[in-house]
Amino acid sequence: METKYISTIKNEIRRRSLLWLPFIFLIILVLSFEIIPGIYVLINSFITNSGIGLSNYIKVFTSKFYLMSLTNGLTVSICSSLVGLIIGTCAAICLKSLKKDIAERLVSIVNMTSNFSGVPLAFAFIVLLGANGLITIFFKSKLGINLYSSGFDLYSWMGIILVYIYFQIPLAIMLMYPAVYAINDDIIEAASTLGASKFTIWTKIEIPTLLPSLAGSLCILLANSLGAYATAYALVGSNKNLVAITIANLVSNDIASDPSLASALSMVLGGILMIFVFVKIKLIKNID
Repeated sequence: METKYISTIKNEIRRRSLLWLPFIFLIILVLSFEIIPGIYVLINSFITNSGIGLSNYIKVFTSKFYLMSLTNGLTVSICSSLVGLIIGTCAAICLKSLKKDIAERLVSIVNMTSNFSGVPLAFAFIVLLGANGLITIFFKSKLGINLYSSGFDLYSWMGIILVYIYFQIPLAIMLMYPAVYAINDDIIEAASTLGASKFTIWTKIEIPTLLPSLAGSLCILLANSLGAYATAYALVGSNKNLVAITIANLVSNDIASDPSLASALSMVLGGILMIFVFVKIKLIKNID
């Protein structure tokens, strides 16, 4: 009897060990590509020419150049995230009004377009809206409107924000679609039956229901745009003082290379993202 009991325990331990096997690969992946590199960047940010100290962080917060790169990065990120979230939420609401099979097909297409970013996206915008782009030439030849003489410039901050908005919208739709779909239609119908206007339903039912998802999605969109590098670099190169481009230049530049300063700037950027996450958590707690 005791032998059978011990055998049962051993089988249970073996079974649970097998259940943990897939998580081992996940742990190795997280350690290899997130935790260990993060620790290395953190340690490297304190290394200076004279030893270990805070001079890299002092340089980041006292240099107008690096402060401007952070400001520009935050401005582009916040503008593109807010616009992308508004358009994405409206698109998700429109998808909900369609038949479920049609909506799911459209969501699959949106999922594919969310992967269209980086150098291909920048090249596509140059082909369409560059100085000699298809849309630019069409407006000039057919409508007599010169976009670049009218103030538009794809290679300006306006152009960067426009491109960023484009790759933010599919992600916003993917993030907000489940939240919009989870809104209880019975509650809305009951409120409508009791005489509630569409404005009241929006302000009292739908928006409060979506607020936690909106806050979480905004944080993800901010992180997505703050860390974006390839799209902006392919579009404007080093002509714009953007934080992601500045970090890359500090690492890869042969003349002014400073990996430790790049690490400090990366940690400051990570700290800003943590502040966004903390604000999101506090906001959701207050909403609940």
